[in-house]
Amino acid sequence: MVLDIAVKFLKPEEPTAEVERDIGPKIYSKRSVHDLYTVHVDSKRILTVSTHDDGIATKWLNEILRSTASNTKPLNPNGTFRSDSIFVGLVADSEYDGNGPGSLRDYPYELLTLCVGSHCLMYHLPFPQHNETPKLVKAFFQNPRVVVLGTDMANVAKKLKKLNGIEIRNAVDLNELSIQGLKRDDLDLGRYNLDRLAMTVLGKHFDVIRPEEKLYDWWTYVTDAYEDERLCDEKVKFSTLDTYLCLLIGTTLLEAIHGARSTTTTTKKKKNIKGSQ
Repeated sequence: MVLDIAVKFLKPEEPTAEVERDIGPKIYSKRSVHDLYTVHVDSKRILTVSTHDDGIATKWLNEILRSTASNTKPLNPNGTFRSDSIFVGLVADSEYDGNGPGSLRDYPYELLTLCVGSHCLMYHLPFPQHNETPKLVKAFFQNPRVVVLGTDMANVAKKLKKLNGIEIRNAVDLNELSIQGLKRDDLDLGRYNLDRLAMTVLGKHFDVIRPEEKLYDWWTYVTDAYEDERLCDEKVKFSTLDTYLCLLIGTTLLEAIHGARSTTTTTKKKKNIKGSQ
C-alpha cells in the first residue's frame, strides 16, 4: 500500500513589500515574509512554514523551545536523553547541483527543513559570504534539550558547522539508531536510505512513490502586480515528508530502545498529590 501525500498552498499572511537584497543592487518585491502550506501524510496534517526571514525562523524555533513537553511520549529515564528532550527531524539540502565530482562538498546548505510534532519549518539559510547565520538559530541547535534526527548525520553536522556556522549538540543518525534498535544482523541497515528505513521501521504502508527525475528547480513563479516566487508544491511536499519520516523513525526507535514512559504512573502521582492537599 502506497503512502498518500497531499499539499495545499495557503494564502500569504503578509502584504507585498519591497525589500532590498544584500546580494547585488537589484530591488525585488517579495509577496510575503513567509508562505504557509498544509501537507497531509495519510491522516496526519502538518502545517509547513517556508521563509527567508530570520525573524520568522527564530520566532518559530523559540516557540518550540517554550514547549515543556516533548513532541512524542516521554522516554523512560535514561542516561542519554533528558526527560524534557525535544526531538526534531532534519533535512539539509542545496538546490545547486554543481558541475563536477565533489563540487557540492564546499557549497553551503541553502535550506534547512525541520519537523517537530505537526509543525514544519523550511528555513532558507543566509549565504555565509554575505550574512552570518543568526545567533538564535545557532543557539537552538546547541540547546541541550534539542535532539536532531536525520540520515548521514555525521557529514551533515560537519558541513553545517564548517560552512554555515551551525553546530549540532545532539545529532542522532537514523541508520546507526536502527542497528541498535532493531538488532537485525540479517539487514544492512547502515546502507538503507530514508525510504527503506521507513518501510523497515514503520511498516510496509510507508511506501513512498517519488518522481523519477530529480527536482532541479525548487521554485514556482507568480506574475501579477509584482514578480514573485515561492517554493513549488512538490518541493514542499517531499521536504516536509522527509523530515516527518526522520522524526517518526527516530522516535519509534528511541521508544523501542529506552521504552516510552507510562502515562498511568504520572496520572497516579498527580491524584496522590491532590489527595494529600
